[in-house]
Amino acid sequence: MEVKRICQWCGKPFIAQKTTTNYCSPQCSKRGYKHRMKERRMELIQSQDLLEVKKRLENQEYFTFSQAAKLMGVSRQYIYKLVKEDKLRASRISSRMSFIRRTDIELLLKSKPYERVMSKVEFDIAEYYTAEEIAEKYKVNTKWVWTYTREHNVPKVKIRQFNYYSKKHIDATFAKYKTDNDLTEWYTPEEIEQKYGMSRVAIRSHVYRNNIPSKKEHGQIFYSKLHFDLSKQTAEDNASEYYTVQEAMKKYNLTRDSVYGILQFHEIKREKKGRFVRFLKVEFDHVMGARK
Repeated sequence: MEVKRICQWCGKPFIAQKTTTNYCSPQCSKRGYKHRMKERRMELIQSQDLLEVKKRLENQEYFTFSQAAKLMGVSRQYIYKLVKEDKLRASRISSRMSFIRRTDIELLLKSKPYERVMSKVEFDIAEYYTAEEIAEKYKVNTKWVWTYTREHNVPKVKIRQFNYYSKKHIDATFAKYKTDNDLTEWYTPEEIEQKYGMSRVAIRSHVYRNNIPSKKEHGQIFYSKLHFDLSKQTAEDNASEYYTVQEAMKKYNLTRDSVYGILQFHEIKREKKGRFVRFLKVEFDHVMGARK
């Protein structure tokens, strides 16, 4: 299955072979891994420093503003703000020295229990679907709704434990698959398997990537013959512009290592299509012509 993704390191779009792939190349994957490891080390160092500070301050009863900030895990400016707003009591000993008692910090935390702040943005429920409403309207599985909306970042609003999904985005999604009433010829999956030698998984993936119209009657799925043949013809035309490694080996009487060596040395761009690596014929032929 091919999935359109954005590389988490370089930000370039690419086609992923798996839903778990997050990087466009091994180089970006290595750089992303090193960056994550560096961030984890920094987080570990910061947490250790914070624990050491809290341990040192554990038996103190009076704190400076800086010490109180470290104890609470906030900035010193925030402590000044709490004191200025009379939410936290402090005692000024001199013009340059002030202290905060531990009991005053505990009193502040005790008197301000957490309360959930509801969004002030107006929420019009008429413009949103629940997952169950989408499943019922478009005859799909609820699990599919959750997966699709997560992977395609469909706007949603969460109220209590319920998710509401944007009607505009969901309706636009299914509009792409709306059946044309003028279509009269249809393939069954069995006919496609026999004609093109494709598996059921490959058929579903091809239909999804190319937005091929489909319909369901009496529990049987049908795919537009016109759109499916056209998409396969386009794919074959594109394939005629590329060599696979095996085709290049056969044409130029090369070994596999020689082909890969030429691709790497001349920096010929290659891509993986299914189980095969392919590259443009015109670029490889140009290099081989120059070598003769």
